Amino acid sequence: MTLRQDLIATGALVVEEGAGFRVAPPSVASLGRAVAVVRAWKLPLRVRGSGDAPSAPTARGALLDLSSLDRINSVDGHTGLARVEAGCSVAALESAARRAECTLGPLLPSVRAGSVGAWLSGPTRGERGIPGARRETAALSVAAVLADGHIAESRAAPRSATGPDLDHLALGGGGRLCVVAAAWIRLFPAAPALASSWSCGGIPAAVAALERLCQDRLAPARARLLAGAEGARLALTWEGAQTAAIERERAARTLREMGCIAEPESGALHWARERIGGDAVEVDARWPALRGWSQHGEMQVLGMHAGGSFAALALPEAGSSGQCAAQARGAGARVIAPRRLRDAGPAWEAMGAAGPWQRLIEALGVEEAAP
Repeated sequence: MTLRQDLIATGALVVEEGAGFRVAPPSVASLGRAVAVVRAWKLPLRVRGSGDAPSAPTARGALLDLSSLDRINSVDGHTGLARVEAGCSVAALESAARRAECTLGPLLPSVRAGSVGAWLSGPTRGERGIPGARRETAALSVAAVLADGHIAESRAAPRSATGPDLDHLALGGGGRLCVVAAAWIRLFPAAPALASSWSCGGIPAAVAALERLCQDRLAPARARLLAGAEGARLALTWEGAQTAAIERERAARTLREMGCIAEPESGALHWARERIGGDAVEVDARWPALRGWSQHGEMQVLGMHAGGSFAALALPEAGSSGQCAAQARGAGARVIAPRRLRDAGPAWEAMGAAGPWQRLIEALGVEEAAP
C-alpha cells in the first residue's frame, strides 16, 4: 500500500503539495488515524489551524490541516470554561466567549491571529497573566493525539504539584511528540476595564515601575510604553477582576513613590489596547532584558509576572523587525514572533534531560529534529 493510499484510508482529504502531502482530517478520530500513518512512515510533520500563517509540507513530509476541526463545543459563562477543537481560531473563541460575558484576556497579537492549537503548542504554551502577578496556561485540560494515533486527555482539574503529565508534552511542543486535538479553556469574566496614565523618566524607569507592581502583586492586565523627548508615557489597564479599582488605587501610590507623574486618563484605555504600529516583534523576557532593550522604542506588555513578561516591541519608523529582534536578543530576551525570527526554547540538554528526551523520541518513533 502506498503512503497516499494509507493517508486516504484515514478518512482525511489528501492533496499533494510539492514533494509532500496536505492532510485535512474532518474529525478528531480521523486526525488520530492520520497521525499514526504519518508517524509509521517516519515523515516530518507540520500542523496548521484556522488563522495560522500559511505553511507547506516539507519535502517528503506532511502538513496536518486542522481547519475543519474548528468546532466550539461549549462555552459556559457561569463556570468560565469552554471546550474547543484545536483548529478553531482564537478570534472565533474570543467572540463566543464575549457572547457568554467572558473573555480570554489580553493576548499577544500573533496569538490572537492564530488557532487555539498553535497557541497551546507554540512558544507561549498557552500562558497568560492571571491575578496575583502570575502566569498560567489557559488550558485546564488538553486532548492530544499520540504517535500511535491514540487520543489521551489530561484531567480537567486544577494543576497539581505531583510532577509532569501529558500537558507537559503537548504544551509548547510544536506537535513533535503529540498533536493537540482539543482542549478545555479557562475564561475570565468580561468585567469593565479601568485604566490609568503616567509620565515616567524613560523606558527603563517605566519598566522598573511595572516590575515593582508585579512584586507587590498589583500587576495590570496590560501596559503600553512609549519613549518621548522628555521621558516615557505609561498606560496601564486592570481587566476582569472585581478588585480592579482597589488594585489601581494601590498601584497609583507605588507609582508616585517611584517618581511617576499621573496624567489625565482620557484615552488611556483605548491607547493601551490599540496594537502598536511599526514592524514589531514579540518576546518572552525577564525584566532586566526589557529595561535594557531600547531607550527610544515602543512596548506593549502583557502576561506579567514577578520575573518578567511577554511584550511586543517596536522601534521608530526607521527600524526593521530584524533590528528590533537583534536588540532584544542583545538585551537577553527570547524572540517568539514573527515565526521567521523565532528563537528556539531552552533545549532538553540545557535542562539536564537529554537522556529522557532521546528515549521518548525513540519510543514514539518521531523525527529527531523539528522540520
